[in-house]
Amino acid sequence: MILNEIKFIREPKTEPYGIVAVFEDLYGNLWDLLEPSDLNKGVIN
Repeated sequence: MILNEIKFIREPKTEPYGIVAVFEDLYGNLWDLLEPSDLNKGVIN
């Protein structure tokens, strides 16, 4: 993503629900990129 000039606002951080990083799209919107923790994987089908 960095090679495609995606601007990360917040570096990956470990939270109880998983790992989260925040990035900004071309229009200034902020998005959370999530990797669920092992406890949360497969919760949503």
